[in-house]
Amino acid sequence: MNVCCYDGAQTANQGSDMSRLATLFASSLAAVLAACGQPDAGPQQQGGMPPPAAVTAETVTPRTVPVNFEYVGRLEASREVEIRPRISALIERRHFEEGAPVKAGALLYTLDSGSQQAQVRAAEAELANRLAVYKEAQVEHARNQSLAAQGFVSQRALDATQAALEVARAGVKSAEAGLADARISRTYTEIRAPIAGVMGRALQVEGALVAPTGTALTTLAQIHPLYARFSIGEDERLTLEKQIAEGALQAGRQQVGLVLADGSRVDASGKLNFSDYKANPETGAFDMRAEFANADGALKPGQFVRVIIEGGSLPDAITVPQAAVQDGPTGKFVYVATPGDKGMTVALPRPVVVGAWTGGDPDQSAGRWVIRQGLKAGDRVIVDGMARIFFPGMPVAASEAGATPAQPAAPPAQAAK
Repeated sequence: MNVCCYDGAQTANQGSDMSRLATLFASSLAAVLAACGQPDAGPQQQGGMPPPAAVTAETVTPRTVPVNFEYVGRLEASREVEIRPRISALIERRHFEEGAPVKAGALLYTLDSGSQQAQVRAAEAELANRLAVYKEAQVEHARNQSLAAQGFVSQRALDATQAALEVARAGVKSAEAGLADARISRTYTEIRAPIAGVMGRALQVEGALVAPTGTALTTLAQIHPLYARFSIGEDERLTLEKQIAEGALQAGRQQVGLVLADGSRVDASGKLNFSDYKANPETGAFDMRAEFANADGALKPGQFVRVIIEGGSLPDAITVPQAAVQDGPTGKFVYVATPGDKGMTVALPRPVVVGAWTGGDPDQSAGRWVIRQGLKAGDRVIVDGMARIFFPGMPVAASEAGATPAQPAAPPAQAAK
């Protein structure tokens, strides 16, 4: 009897424990289900969709924009000559300072003139001799003319004296030419500047024997005006000519600017004064040249510069800020704010082909890219906040450039089940 009573009590206790566990499980399940139906759950709990990213967009509007073309060039003197002697002689004196400006006709070198002085005296003596011979021939011919009139001299003898007179006259002219040449050679002992310019380094010193076929004495360069020489590739030239013919590029009134090696812009502007009609066989490019007044002499021959050709314009061009253009695995692209599902705006990548650069230095943040392909009027290009776009099609809150930024809005809540 005692055993039976003990077993019945134990069974009753076990049933009570199972009932309590069932009640606890039901309560926990109800709490979980209630939490899942809360309307104020965070966005990550609603399908994992992040909130829209705040970005700035710019509506594409075609307009005429100025365009510049940049090339690497080098400055050179407009005229540069080598100073050489015309005669063989010793240098007696140098009259210029190296690197100093000189005027046209300024005395540069004095050469030993002893030989030339002797040649002048010899030419003068030769002329005097020829004059005496000529005078004698004149007297002889006059005498024979008188005798021939009286019949004492034959016609043959008269003709001989006439010929001798002509030979003597030619001798005088030859002697006069020789004297003039000697006097000109004497002037070659003074070497003068053929043009105004800046003197180079002296390559010969006093006492050196110089000759016309030897080393130059020095160089003289004219840097007022100065030339900037550069070249344009054949493919680029063909493209520009095609764009001008189609009306996609308007040349306008061209001006040329210079940017020096330190990045500073030269105040003065120049003009194109030469475009080669043929391509360089070594480089395949066309040589170009611009002229600058360089009145103050600040620009020097040999400097490397960037040549900026201004004055062109692109009608109906589409441009975007430099920061809007991104680099991807397949090329350049921009993000375009596009209407998406459920009234949201999403950022979609759009491949683009960039053209000319306008409005600043490509190495800096200022300036804009001209878009040749990929965009059309009315597209809203995202120009700021691209770092907040983590994947294509991400929701964004786009405010117009220049307006007050829009506040990110939460995506629509899921409908209550």
